Formats: sequence, structure tokens, C-alpha cells
Amino acid sequence: MLPLRKTTDQYGVLPPPAVPPPNATITSDSRTANEACIARLQQLQLQPFPKIYPTTKPPGNRGSSVDIQTNVFGIEIQKRSDIYQYSVSIKTDLTSSKEVVFTKKGKEDFVVRERHGKCCSILMHAFDRYSEFFRTNENTLIYDGQSMMYSTFDLFQESSDGETKTKLLPINGNDTDHEDLKSLPYIKLEVHATKNPPVKFSQEDIGRRSSDSRIDSIHGAYHHILELALNQSCIRDFTRCMVFENGKIFFVNPLEEGFSRDDFVDVGDGKQMMPGIKKTVQFIEGPYGRGQSNPSVVIDGMKVAFHKEQPLNEKIREIISKNVTDCISDFERERCVAVIKGLDCYTTHAKRVRHLTIEGIHHEGARKSRFQLKDGGASTVAEYFRDHYKIELRYPNANLVVCKERGNLNFYPMELVFISPNQRVKISQQTSAQSQKTTKESAVLPDVRQRIIMTGKIAAKISSDSKYLNEFGLSVCDEPLMVTGRILPPVKLEGRTSANMLPIKDNKWRLGQYARPAQAPKVWAMYAVGLPSSRFTPALLSKFGDEFSAMCRSKGIEMPALGDIDLVLAQDIEKKLSIAADAGCTFVYIITDDAITNLHQKYKAMESLHSMVIQDMKMSKAHAVVSQGKKLTLENIVNKTNMKLGGNNYIFTDSKKYLDDILVIGVGISQPPPGNKFILEGTGLLNPMVIGFAHNGKEKQEFSGDFVLSPAGQDTLVVVEEVLKQSISGYQKWHDGQCPKRIIMYRSGVSEGSQGNVIAYELPLIRSTIDSFSKKIQFVYIAVSKDHSYRFFKSNLNTLTKSNTAISKGQQSSVTGSRSAMPAAGAPKAWDLNIAPGIIVDSVITNPACSQFFLNSHITLQGSAKTPLYTVLSDDTHASMASLEELTYNLCHLHQIVGLPTSLPTPLYVANEYAKRGRNLWNEAYSRNPVPRGTGSESELLQELSNAINYKAFGSFLDRRVNA
Repeated sequence: MLPLRKTTDQYGVLPPPAVPPPNATITSDSRTANEACIARLQQLQLQPFPKIYPTTKPPGNRGSSVDIQTNVFGIEIQKRSDIYQYSVSIKTDLTSSKEVVFTKKGKEDFVVRERHGKCCSILMHAFDRYSEFFRTNENTLIYDGQSMMYSTFDLFQESSDGETKTKLLPINGNDTDHEDLKSLPYIKLEVHATKNPPVKFSQEDIGRRSSDSRIDSIHGAYHHILELALNQSCIRDFTRCMVFENGKIFFVNPLEEGFSRDDFVDVGDGKQMMPGIKKTVQFIEGPYGRGQSNPSVVIDGMKVAFHKEQPLNEKIREIISKNVTDCISDFERERCVAVIKGLDCYTTHAKRVRHLTIEGIHHEGARKSRFQLKDGGASTVAEYFRDHYKIELRYPNANLVVCKERGNLNFYPMELVFISPNQRVKISQQTSAQSQKTTKESAVLPDVRQRIIMTGKIAAKISSDSKYLNEFGLSVCDEPLMVTGRILPPVKLEGRTSANMLPIKDNKWRLGQYARPAQAPKVWAMYAVGLPSSRFTPALLSKFGDEFSAMCRSKGIEMPALGDIDLVLAQDIEKKLSIAADAGCTFVYIITDDAITNLHQKYKAMESLHSMVIQDMKMSKAHAVVSQGKKLTLENIVNKTNMKLGGNNYIFTDSKKYLDDILVIGVGISQPPPGNKFILEGTGLLNPMVIGFAHNGKEKQEFSGDFVLSPAGQDTLVVVEEVLKQSISGYQKWHDGQCPKRIIMYRSGVSEGSQGNVIAYELPLIRSTIDSFSKKIQFVYIAVSKDHSYRFFKSNLNTLTKSNTAISKGQQSSVTGSRSAMPAAGAPKAWDLNIAPGIIVDSVITNPACSQFFLNSHITLQGSAKTPLYTVLSDDTHASMASLEELTYNLCHLHQIVGLPTSLPTPLYVANEYAKRGRNLWNEAYSRNPVPRGTGSESELLQELSNAINYKAFGSFLDRRVNA
């Protein structure tokens, strides 16, 4: 047992840092996406950098050639046109005091689709009714379904220069084909000419203005016009298609569009997966090499969960797995409200369709709930529906549903309420288990993804025979581009010595003796944390402890005998950990019952508070190790232990000395959880981004780091100064005060649209910070993104799938595979069907304005490969593309826990984990003690709060990968 010493009274509560005293009214540093960085530049009297990409590099030349199928379709522009832009406003007066604006932007799916359908009905009618104004017979009109329209003719060419260019076009709703508009005799349609000059639209103009190294010179209108042109068939055919944000398109009746029944999967809670596509317009080099710019459309297949159209009581039954004939419990109500709140629903009991928004579930049913009538009397809800609507409720004891209609809350019997169709499931409407299920169902194999892409492309009429595209002079290739990529040679890995090479088979490896075993803790403990019902005995815990210790010793970690081993109830673990820390324990291994989901965050807070490494695992996995002999699982567990204790498992053979004198930094971001950023900011509480970073300051191939807090909503990171200071100082600590010769930074969270801002506002802060150490240090900045629509497939995928499975009925495309479900026994697995690790694509489909490469470094174990895109935003070293690609691929082989390469380079992978850890520590520290925005600078306040919860204050954790 551990020697006991006096403990403190506080068990596991991380104390909040002191909040600076008020001294002035605070003004947020983050009102715009770059304001924090701009303010800091002004404070340092630094000028922004010009928004110019560095000079492009020739493609790499290492590795062997391989043909790769893409999901990129070329676009040819066959006409020359001048494109004029107009804004559209559609309104009507319901009463003398109430106006409805159909072109107003909506957020909820149902509202967006409803307004979109009405706007299209009105404008399409106007094209015929006012054909002389719109010049319908000779003009091509492109409409976004809301408030924007493009025309190939100047609709106001007869107006004088000083005249207001606005046209009011009255519409009688009864003349439209939309039933909801029939009762509106007067609808005001106004068309306004914008101040933007006409766009010269041709293949040559697009090539010249769409991709320029001078980012401010890029004409964004080309992108917008092409996106809308490709959407036209779906936008106008709104009864068949659903067009959402960012190029997402779904179909009301997917089976009629050629999709397979296997594309529909019920995921519970009245939700169903639906197939669709996401398309983006990209300007690429094309097949003729550097210096060219060609428009293309990238189309990706997707499966997304939608709420089923069904009676509300049936949906509730699916959520809680029982019929709703009586009132449900408070716990069940809470669970149901999380799924249904905010959904649009409708009723038909009043002989017309009335749409409502669900707000909650009442605690009483229709038989007991009473309300006051207009005549002063009172009635139960059940009596009211019987007397007023002649409806005898079947389930009068079932809870009433609370709905909002025109700002008022009303109560309805569940059995009379129906969920409206075509509403996507939000993240907040899913449990953790359901989120995992939908993620798994959406991870389709490559051949299925290709089939969905081609089926969706045809259904959306993004093809050479599209009426609207032909009128506009656009032709989209029927088949996707085939490109020549390269596959890099395998990376060589070393274990205990350089002579101890790890055998690699199919890009997988097993570890022997570690490259550097960690120094074992002098005192350590092991606890199984559970509930009274948990089935984990002292004998099982003892056996697991013996096997864990034996595996550690076989790897070179000489673990001493356990200081304490015990079964602990969940409510007692924080006290137990505090006692262990006071007894000198520096490492605790915890096995937690799978049913307990709220302790991991607390473990990490205790770890920081006591500088005591805590590693935890699920009880089911411990059972598998002990009862089923899962040695590989145990080996992975010990691999993680070695890293947490400061060891290193293996390295790659750096024969080209890429990492000599180089500091590699990864920067990852954890955004505030969806849905609560503005809620918290609206209450005056801080809810920051968490920026994780990792670097190899101690050893060339070992990455550790920390995290800092940063104002939310920023494209550029003002805290990059602190990241660099800590990283360079960490390097100097282990290199006799010397600075690195070169720094390479991999940064996530940089969208294509924010690259110019990063160059202008973030890079000057980086350069200034580096110069404060040494002006001789060279710097490379690479933005890494998985947030794109590109997909890569084996060129022989069709052959691979046909040789193993039957051909699906109704398949139309020559490039699709044949399966629409998970493979049967003996069929190819995900890693057989996906492209291999080491695939590089750095030409043809890349942006001609900058240096980019796609690197597929990982083995795809599920679904289709998502290949990261790397964009070079700064490079003082003038390194070749081949060198950057090879270094990046090497860095993807240092995960250390499992014998597989990762999809991201290890410094960025580890930085992302530090960002997640920082989010957990922030949540644990401030969930009970929310921090007000207070006074003064938000950035300065966040820096002070960072120092209170990050690892900077715990020196023993800074140089080890404690978040492994």
C-alpha cells in the first residue's frame, strides 16, 4: 500500500485563476476575424504583409508514378458574355402592420426551403409575366433562390446614368404555382441593379482573374457565378431537390433519382441517413501544367442524417423505446427535448396545414392540462379538441408538446403533430452513441462513394446536356479527371538501435524494445473505478496489473511493485487520487466502467493539479486483455504509457538529415462547441478558442507541447507569438541556448478564404517573434486542411470491386463501383479499395497560384480516404517540393502508440490533441466558475487564464507527451 500522508481538504477541484480587477470598459478584441492580430500589429508598429503567395515550386519528382482517379470534373466555357448582377427583394403585406419578406435569410432547414420555394415560384412566374423586362427569350438568368440574380443582358440599359435602377413588378400570388401563395393578391417583386460593374465572362477572362498569386486581385465573382450556374437545375426544381449551404444538394425522392435502397439507413430516434452530394468550384492547373488556370467542379458523395416525416408520438416512441400512452418521466422528457427542440412540425386538425416550431414537452397531458377560453370559461385540452374539432384523443394522458407560432407558445396533443420533412439532424440533436453510428454509416467505401457521386451529378443535372448550363455556355465533363500521382518509398523505422530496424508489412509494424524506455515511477498505483453494479473483481484487477507490469518490463520499463491497487466507487476517485498524490505517487493507471462518461475530464484536471500522470482505459478493454488474451491491445496501452512517462518508442531513419537544426511546430485548434459560442458571449462569459501546439525542442523526433487560449471567431491567431516563444525557448533549453537554423510550422484551421489574412496579419507577428531570437532563422509555414471536397481513388477500383461482388442493379456510371453495402466475408476491405499510404498529387488539380500538394500518408481503415491538402504560405528556405513532401511523409510515422502512419504529420496530430486537452481543462476549471468577460483586453485576460490551467506552470510535463 502507498504510505499515507496528510491530505488537503480539496479533492480534485481545479481552483479558478484570479480575474483581474476592473479598470475600464472592455472592448472585445475579436469583433472581426482578424482584429486581434491587427490590434497587436498596431501595438508593435508593424505593417501587414502584402497578400501574395510565395513563388510556386515545380512539382516533386520522388517516388514512382501511379494513376489516380479524382472526383474533379472539368468545366469549359464556350461563350463570351458580360454578366450583370442584381439584387432581388420579394415582400407582401399580410396586414396593415405586418410585412413578410420572402427573401430574408433563414437559418433552419425548413424555413430556408420554404422561402426558397416561394421565391423561385414568384421569380419564375415573373420571367414569363414580365418577359419584356427580363428579355426572357434571349437572356440567360441565374438565380440563387433568394436575393441574388445574374443576367447576361443589362436589364436597365435604357436608363440614364443618374437614374435609380430599380424595377417594381407586382405579382398576384394566385397566378403562381405555389399553393401557399394563392391567397396573396399583391406581392411586391423589386429588382435592383447593384453597383458592381459587369463581369467579363469567358475562358480567357477566368484564367486571368481567378487564380493570381496576388490574392486581392482574384475576382470572387467568377466563383459565385459558376456555383450558381451549376445549381440552377436544382434551385428551380425545388419540389425535387434540396439545395443547402456550401454546395450541398439532396433529393426529395432519392430512389427516383437512381440511388440505392442501401443508401438509406435508419439510425434511430426517428432519423434516417440520406444520400446527396457536395460540390465546390475550384480553379486548377488542369492537364497542361504550371501557369494554367481552368475552372472545375469537385463533387463529393455524402450521407447525412435527416429527421423522418412522421407523427411526433412515433418519433418519441423511437427515442425512448416505448409507446407514449401516458406521461413520460422527467428524464425521458429531457432526453426527447434534446432531439426535437427547434424542429419544424405541422398540424392538420384545423382542416389546413399549420407549421409550428417545437419548443419543449409539457409535464402534463391533455386530460389534466386546463386553459382559459375567450368567453372566460375553462377547459382541458382534451375537452377543447373534442368540442371544437370533434376529435376524441386516443392518448389523452400523453404529454402535450409545446410549440411556438408567431411568437406565442401553444400546447398540442402529440398525436396531432407531425414532423416536417427534409430537416437535417444537428449535432446537438444527437447522443454520443448516435453520433458515432451516423459517422460510421456516412463512412462509405470508395466504390459506393463513386456511385453516389455519379448518381448525384446526374440527378443534379451537372452534365453536358443540362438546359441551363448550355444556355449559359458551360459544358461539364461527363467523366472525372485522371491524374498522375507518385507513391513515395516506405519510411524506414528504428527501434532500440539503428541496427534494430522495425519490420514493416503493408505499411504496418510491431514494436520490440523501445528506442528509449521511460524511467519508471518510484511510486505508482492502479485503480478500477466503477458503480456498485460493475462486474470487475479484485482478482481481475490484480491479473491486469501483473500483465501490464510484465509487458512494461518486456519493453524496457522496469516498473516497481504497485504502491496501491484498489476498486474505487466513482464518487470516491477524486479523493483517492488526492491521497495518492500526497503519498508521492507520480503515475496512476485507471480502469473506468464504460457506463461512466463524466470522469475523463476530471482525471485530466487532477493530473495537472498534482503533476501526476494519469492514464485511463475502459473496463471492457481491460476485460478483453485479461479474459481474451488481447496482447496487441495491452501492447498499445504500454506504448502509450512509455510516451506519457517521457520515453520514446521508435524513430524513422533520417538519412537525408531533414531534421538537423530544424524546429518543427504543429498548431491545432479547438473551436468552442457548436451552438454555445454566441450563447455564452451573449451572457458576457468567455468562451475562447483553445490553441494546442507541439514541437521537437528536446529531441528531433519527439513532440511535446502545451496550449493557450485565444479569442473566439478569429481566422488569424494573435497567440502565435506565445506559441513561438515557448517553442524556440524549449529548443534552446536542450541545445545549449542555440537557436534552430530553420523553423517549419504546420497549422490547421486555415480555410482557403482566410489564407490571404494569415499571410497579411499572422505572418508579420511570426517573423517579428522569430527575429527577436535571431534574424538568421529561416521559416516555412504550411497550412494543412482536410476541410475540402477532393477525393482520390484507385484507377482500377472498378475492376477490384467487380471481381469480388455482384453488380448492383440500376448502376449507370462507367466509373462507379458495384457495391452499396459493407463488404461480405472475403470481399476487399477498406484498405484494399483505398489508395495506399505515400500517394502524392501536386499538379493538375492544385491551385495554380500557390504551391500545394495532397499527401495520403495513412491506411484507411473505414470508409473512403480523406487526403489532407498542404498549402505553402511562406518559405524562406526555398526548399524543393520534393523535400517538403518527403519530410512531411516521414513526420506522419511518429504516432508512437499504434504501428500505423497517421493522416497528419505527428507535430500537428499531437498539437490537435493538446487543443482537445486544453478544452477539457477549460471546461472542468470554468464549468463551475464561469469567467466573465470583465474589463480590459480580452487577449490579455485569456493569457492570464491560460497560465492558470496549461502545462507551462508544471515544468515536468512540458518535455514529455503527457497527452499521448
